[in-house]
Amino acid sequence: MDPNTGEILALASNPTYDPRTFVGRVDPKKLRRLGLPRANHPTLDRATAGLYPPGSTFKPVTALAALQESMLRPNELIQCTGQRIVDKQVFKNWDPYVNEPMNLTTALAASCDTYFYDVGLRFYARQDSPLQQWTRRLGFGRPTGVDVGPEGAGLIPTPAWRRHHFKTAIDKIWTSGDSVQLAIGQGDLLVTPLQMTRLFALIANGGELVSPHVVSAVEETGAEGEAPVVLQPFPPKQPIDLNLNRAALRVVRDGLYQATHATYGTSSGVFGNFPIAIAGKTGTAEKYVQLPGYTGLQDQAWWCGYGPAQQPTLAVCALIENGGHGGVSAAPAARMVFERFFHVKPGSYISGTVNSD
Repeated sequence: MDPNTGEILALASNPTYDPRTFVGRVDPKKLRRLGLPRANHPTLDRATAGLYPPGSTFKPVTALAALQESMLRPNELIQCTGQRIVDKQVFKNWDPYVNEPMNLTTALAASCDTYFYDVGLRFYARQDSPLQQWTRRLGFGRPTGVDVGPEGAGLIPTPAWRRHHFKTAIDKIWTSGDSVQLAIGQGDLLVTPLQMTRLFALIANGGELVSPHVVSAVEETGAEGEAPVVLQPFPPKQPIDLNLNRAALRVVRDGLYQATHATYGTSSGVFGNFPIAIAGKTGTAEKYVQLPGYTGLQDQAWWCGYGPAQQPTLAVCALIENGGHGGVSAAPAARMVFERFFHVKPGSYISGTVNSD
């Protein structure tokens, strides 16, 4: 996506299908094949309608919300540990061995879960659900309005939602664990890859929420040797300035840059030596799935970011469904997009060791 206009430059979903299946005389056998379990829903556009927990790629939302609400100071130190016990429940960090104080920039770069657990508990102490309010303000929980469809709205879990959605009295209660999970993009939170791309476009462009779009104009083929005739242009909609604190945005952007360049950054091994300065965030989100021969939790691998870091012209979000760790599978996939866009020859630079998360 062009982070300044919302123009979608490339969009892909896999597995896919041949659209000619639906043209002319339709073959019922071919239609039935598309619905077989082994086909894995090829007609679902996962980029716009697939719903997934975002995992750690959501941490910039938590950071921005806490900074905007003056609930967190950028240089405030919070101990990053291997786990955190909250109301007798153990919540683990992706790195079980870490034990050091971190500020927000470092916590974003290293993707420290326990740091954000602490921030989540601060939101839990508030009765007005500020994290959910900022999540919606930043474009989640509703369709983006993209001009190709259908599109998923996603889900922002709230105390009111729990009371309405669940049946038993105990399940209706919003607990501290719910706030802790939401702070790291887990629990009941669901987003689309398109929504996540728009979030990172907003961070890249300085706080403006763009309207994603594919169509630029309707054209009629011109005479031989002549340019097409534009019948109707579709100019991009004006981005919405959310009036975010510029200092807060700078802190988050610095954290995303350190995530790809600092030695402790979770995707520095993938982007640290890339000739164009890239900023972004890994994510590894657990999701309950039902697959042929397997039912249980699988890791959804994410990487979202933008480049060049100082004057971004491209925002990219890669999701590998059931793909493991974000730094291992999604980050290299996103790098391939940046290589193509910036005309960087693969293998012309040296990559380092990939961290996890």
